Amino acid sequence: MAQFYIPGFVRIDELRLTDEYGSAEFSVVYDDSQLGQVAQVTVGSRSDGPPIVGQTPPAISLGKVRTIGGWAYVFCYALPAPTNWHNEKTVVFTGRPSNFEFYVPGFVAIDKLRPVGDFGIVQLFVRYNTMNVGEIHHVTVSSVGPDRELPVGAVDLGLIHPYGSWRYVRYTDEIVFTQA
Repeated sequence: MAQFYIPGFVRIDELRLTDEYGSAEFSVVYDDSQLGQVAQVTVGSRSDGPPIVGQTPPAISLGKVRTIGGWAYVFCYALPAPTNWHNEKTVVFTGRPSNFEFYVPGFVAIDKLRPVGDFGIVQLFVRYNTMNVGEIHHVTVSSVGPDRELPVGAVDLGLIHPYGSWRYVRYTDEIVFTQA
C-alpha cells in the first residue's frame, strides 16, 4: 500500500504500470479552488479479488493489472487528512535488505521499497513525524525466500529479485527510547 496527501483531491483518473514489478504512475485530478482541503489517499492491491465491498471509506477500483507475481486488482480510497499531516516527512535509506538496521526519530512507516540495480540494493522511503522525534525507533529490514511467512509484528514490503532469486522483504520496528 502507498499513502499520499493530496491537496484538493478529486480522483485518480488513470493508472499506468511502469515495470513488471508493479510500480505505477497515477494521473491525479484535483480542484485548485479546494487546495485547503487535503485528502489522505491510499492506493493498494489485492491478488485474490476486487476490493471488499462495504468497507468505509469505499474502495474505488482502478483496474486489474498483470505483474510478475500474477494478476492484481488495484484500488484506492480517500479520507480527509489528519490535522497533523504536514508534520510528516520522508527520508530515503539505501542498502541491502539483509539485516539492514537503522534508527529513526518519530518513525511512522516504510512507504516504498525500490530496487536499485541488480545486486540486491534497495531504497527505502521512510516516513517520520517531526512532532514525535522524542520517540526513537529501531527499524530492522530483512529478506527471506522463497517462503513469505511473516513473524508477529513484521510488515511485508514486497518482492525483490537479486542474483536471480526472488526474496520477500519485510521490516519490524521497536521503540528503543522515549524522551519524557
